[in-house]
Amino acid sequence: MTPEEKLNIINRLNALELLQKKNLEEVSALKNYLKENPLLVEDWMDLNEVSGYYIDSFSKVEVYANRPTTEENKNIFATENQAKSSLAKAQLSQLLKSFRSGWHKSLPNYVILPELVDGEVKPYIGQGVFPQFLAFRSREKAFLFYAAHKQLIQEYWSEFFE
Repeated sequence: MTPEEKLNIINRLNALELLQKKNLEEVSALKNYLKENPLLVEDWMDLNEVSGYYIDSFSKVEVYANRPTTEENKNIFATENQAKSSLAKAQLSQLLKSFRSGWHKSLPNYVILPELVDGEVKPYIGQGVFPQFLAFRSREKAFLFYAAHKQLIQEYWSEFFE
């Protein structure tokens, strides 16, 4: 082995040691940060304060900012799209009754799920094996429901495609 090759190996080993030391320092800094700023809380009340959006009694999405957590404000969504999605879900649940639909554990279920195709959200309608909100006894009913309530269904899915 030439002296240049030995020097090259030593330089690589030194670089690896420095990188390892830097990573350990970063891991240590991250652990300290997480101790000082815990992101995971065990209970609702441990949040101390909440901000976000809620649906008022007139079905309007309203802002809710920097309020202490209480038993009375567990209805605050983190994002506006989540609140709008919840509002759409409430409307869809009423409309599902008119189709005599919804998940049934012992009957066939055809579900409407969001599918991202070429950057656009489109419906996937197929037989469901796991409980789903938009479930129907037939594929035809699922297609009819989607055609009749496409905009509301898109609003319901909006929380997933912010």
